[in-house]
Amino acid sequence: MILPLLLAAAAPALAPALAPLAPLTGHCWVAELPEGMRDTHCFEAMYGGRFVRDRHVVARGAPVYEGETVYAADPAGGAAYTYWSSDGATLRGTMRADGPALDFGETVSRDSSGREVRMRVAWRLAEGGYEARWESADPRFRRTMRFVRADAAPTRSWTEPGPGGTVDLVHEAVVAATPAQVYAAVSTAEGWRGWAVRSAWDVAGDVPEMETSYDPAARQGDPRNIRHRILARVPDRLFVFRTVHAPPGFPDAELFYRVTQVLELEAVPGGTRVRLTGVGYPDTAEGRRLVAFFTDGNRVTMDALRRRFAAR
Repeated sequence: MILPLLLAAAAPALAPALAPLAPLTGHCWVAELPEGMRDTHCFEAMYGGRFVRDRHVVARGAPVYEGETVYAADPAGGAAYTYWSSDGATLRGTMRADGPALDFGETVSRDSSGREVRMRVAWRLAEGGYEARWESADPRFRRTMRFVRADAAPTRSWTEPGPGGTVDLVHEAVVAATPAQVYAAVSTAEGWRGWAVRSAWDVAGDVPEMETSYDPAARQGDPRNIRHRILARVPDRLFVFRTVHAPPGFPDAELFYRVTQVLELEAVPGGTRVRLTGVGYPDTAEGRRLVAFFTDGNRVTMDALRRRFAAR
């Protein structure tokens, strides 16, 4: 079964001229770029399917370039589009489809020196994603990228400098669930037992805590358990906590107790973008050892959260 038939049932009804975009609509799609950057396109129907919006971000952690395309039926045939970008450029054209091939025609823009650049852009839908190709007489603007659905793309991780000689460790992924579903899974002991740990308990108090263990036979209060202090909750948007007790023998535990974990949830087409930021790792040999440990450990955790909803 080809991609349009696989996905069209889940996409909203679109105007006939926009139907070729149905396999992409309602989801985010990502491509990996050099130097750790990622290109993300999120497609959504507007006004009952009369228009389609594609929000586009190139980011290396923080966005470095953004744009937005709106598609509408062209009376002359195909789908007329207008693209606006964060650098002030505006492009207009018409997209025409031939089966899985989407031809955006030739576009004309200007580079940073003011020189006119002509490009021809074409996409091809394929199983699991789509391929985007730019052709130009200028070799700087010739490239091909493969996009996959964001909830199938690998979890990303990177570090950012923090204040006072610290480092922040960031993990980001798209989960195929609503923000409310993800929040329920990450903000309570019952939620954690469904994907993260085998045993967990909510601990009431002036500052609430959560106690967890990977041992299914663990009992609350055991000194080998892990305790997290909950610092902030904003339903469906934010969950902030800090580990305040680790099992005996956990290396560099006292340094890790200074790190605050910030889980941010953002609705995107097809799911929820989950960003986990460990704030305050010391920029020392010991702190870098912790960063290396949790770069892998938090990726495993994020992937487990994604699997929690992948089978729904």
